[in-house]
Amino acid sequence: MNKDKKAKDPRRNKIFAAAYDHLKRTQGVRTQEQLAEKMGVSPETVSRIIRAHTDVTEDAITRLQTASGCIFNLQWLRGESDVMLAADVKKNDGHATEATSPSSPDMSSLINSIIAAKDDAIASLKRELASKDETIATKDVLIKTLQQQVSDLRAQLAIQKRLSAGYPYPTGAADQDQRAKKRP
Repeated sequence: MNKDKKAKDPRRNKIFAAAYDHLKRTQGVRTQEQLAEKMGVSPETVSRIIRAHTDVTEDAITRLQTASGCIFNLQWLRGESDVMLAADVKKNDGHATEATSPSSPDMSSLINSIIAAKDDAIASLKRELASKDETIATKDVLIKTLQQQVSDLRAQLAIQKRLSAGYPYPTGAADQDQRAKKRP
């Protein structure tokens, strides 16, 4: 790989760098090495992304979102929105806009985002482990652990959906989609 190569879309790199700065200010992530460890990538990868020497992949976005506890708006991380934090977003006809009440929780969307990130992590882990000389037992344990986490999150989502009937805050987009499907 040519070390002098610049990223094709430096805007996404600037967003990644802004997310890192936000995590430094608010989440106690002090170094690129700490962020890399949380993301499960090498420190060089984080450095190259921030310096715009490597493109920001969908996998990097998913890993950053998971490492941050899903605090960022995925559309912002992809360069599709100006709203940085997931807590500042509400769903209006499928478009992200600033929330009228930033304190309104959107738990089901957060849980769905975590589930999607975990599902992506499972698929990535399967690909990664298939290419290495790891024992079958190690692969199975790692995959089952992630699958259990997804199962637990889906159970949490089901509980949240049952409780949402009396929930005083807006529900997530996933809940609204399910309710729309049930209507005659």
